[in-house]
Amino acid sequence: MIKNLIFDLGGVIVPLNRIACLRAFDEVVGYKDFGEVLNSYRQIGFFEKFENGEISANKFRQIIRINASPIKDGQKRVIKDSQIDYSLNRFLCDIPQDKIETLLFFKGEYRMFLLSNTNPIGMAKVRELFKDKGYKIEELFETLFLSYKMKCGKPGEKIFNDMAKKAKIDPRESLFIDDSPANIETGNRLGDHTILFRPKEDDLYQVVTRKLSELEESGI
Repeated sequence: MIKNLIFDLGGVIVPLNRIACLRAFDEVVGYKDFGEVLNSYRQIGFFEKFENGEISANKFRQIIRINASPIKDGQKRVIKDSQIDYSLNRFLCDIPQDKIETLLFFKGEYRMFLLSNTNPIGMAKVRELFKDKGYKIEELFETLFLSYKMKCGKPGEKIFNDMAKKAKIDPRESLFIDDSPANIETGNRLGDHTILFRPKEDDLYQVVTRKLSELEESGI
């Protein structure tokens, strides 16, 4: 019997816009090659270290400044923290109302968890996005399992195992929804039931409802 629903954040609940983020880093910050570390599923290099809690937000901003063009319009460029944060958060789009309604629908029947590779700058924006919909994110999820706080990220097994231990959940009683094939592969390997969510094609309510019905019919 499924007792737990575990949701990814970016791509599943919050739509992502990689192009807008890269454009902002180019035009606002002067960092033309940010795309080398920004991935829709899992970041690499110093960005991965940021999301795994290995470097602080200030250190992340410092690295951005080092990589940015030092000259703008013939003058030395001054890059504010707010410009870096703005550019990074262009990756995150407004939350569709149907996603909020889906979370509310399942909240009464299942334990709800968030498992996300993210960072403190992005999470500050995410909290604003939920507030814009009239909710604190903690009102919709029992616990937030965030990579930068847990010091590890998906698709590694450690973050899954740490989540299961802290939340006292059985993977065999859990349905994990993520848009990354690598993350889904880890979930499957550890015993979770899974849904590979396709952001441009799938309706979250429909795919979760369908999967739950299939599992119930199979006696799970």
